[in-house]
Amino acid sequence: MTHDQIVNRQTQSNNREFGTEADVEVITGRRRATLQKDRYLRRGFPFYRVGRKILYDLNEVRSIIRAGRIEGSSPRSTAHETQK
Repeated sequence: MTHDQIVNRQTQSNNREFGTEADVEVITGRRRATLQKDRYLRRGFPFYRVGRKILYDLNEVRSIIRAGRIEGSSPRSTAHETQK
């Protein structure tokens, strides 16, 4: 599937384009397993869970890529950090 086909089939709401893991995989080149691992570790691209379905805001994904940044939630504390 090409990028144009992905964009053409996206659900649009309030000028936001949402896509699945497969769509983000095509746009970014990151493997599905990597996207899943990033979600589990609370890093990588922001996502929405709708029932069992995972959706990404494709405009946000593109914006993050252009900015050259990926942010996660608060880092997991380590034993060393908690003993300060």
